[in-house]
Amino acid sequence: MECIEFENKYKIDKERLISYYNRINRQFKDQDQLSMIAKFLFNQSIGSSYEELYGILLYFKDKIIIGKSLLDFAIEWIRAQKIRLEYKKYLIRAQYPQNNLALAIDDCIFRFFLDINKYLRTLMKKNIQEYNFSALYEIFFSPYDTKNLNIEDILLRHMHNVPTHFQGSNKINVNIIILRSALSNLIVKDYEDVLFSRKEEDAMKNKQLNENVKSKKEIIYEFNGSLLERMIKTYCISNKQIVPSEIEKAVSQFLSSYLRFGSFYKFAEFKDNMTKCFAEDIICGLTDNKKNQIQKDHIESAISNALMEFNKINYDLKLDGLALKNDLTPILKDIVVRLINTNLNF
Repeated sequence: MECIEFENKYKIDKERLISYYNRINRQFKDQDQLSMIAKFLFNQSIGSSYEELYGILLYFKDKIIIGKSLLDFAIEWIRAQKIRLEYKKYLIRAQYPQNNLALAIDDCIFRFFLDINKYLRTLMKKNIQEYNFSALYEIFFSPYDTKNLNIEDILLRHMHNVPTHFQGSNKINVNIIILRSALSNLIVKDYEDVLFSRKEEDAMKNKQLNENVKSKKEIIYEFNGSLLERMIKTYCISNKQIVPSEIEKAVSQFLSSYLRFGSFYKFAEFKDNMTKCFAEDIICGLTDNKKNQIQKDHIESAISNALMEFNKINYDLKLDGLALKNDLTPILKDIVVRLINTNLNF
């Protein structure tokens, strides 16, 4: 009953896997079962080399209980890798106080591997040494692309780490010790990878946040009278009459490029810059023969004179951008109208 519940909890398409194995078997009839199963596992992205898989299968071949086969062993290896994916998903979300590695090991063993331990023991003979289980769990739950699954190296690591399961004449349960021996290093490495990824993600978020803040700080609004420049140029080339609404629109665009609704400005802080930019945009719109007729400082002087009264009243006041734009638009519009009406001669 426990086995059925476990298989349903970590379900795999066993029929499809067996069908795929049978296809390989038919394709390579001249090879023995062990070779076929090693090829089958390798094609399922288990292990990093055929030779390592073959060595592992050869070692465990005689340790599987009667009634089960190497194919059953291989299918449970595939199931173990699915369980590894579930365990990794959990570990990615897990939060342990002060990133306690010992707690991470205990938590993962009790959540995922106690049931697996019971289930996989039903696959193996009763009389095999306990270090074989420790080695088996390391093999089954290592990342699928592990570069070293040499059975002799693995057995050597576990042979002296796992105590005997007898104390005197009494058999003792060493399942937890087996699981710790097999999986502690793996869980620690996986959790350290998770912590590293979190740090990388946090660093990336902080970097993005800093870049966004920096970007916002670096947004500098400048007076830009591109519409005004085009309008002046059109007038100079075609001498076509410009209606007052076009002039007002061009002046409004010039002021809106700098002044923002909801932001507050002191007129004294931008007066000189506005005068300079307004004069430059007008000059840039003039054709060459018109530029010879008027100097930039002449226009700047006219702008300053027109702003004299406004300057006296609002010099030290802090006003909203929209209010400033509404107040300055008629003053600058009048300058452009006079410029056009006097044929660019003040």
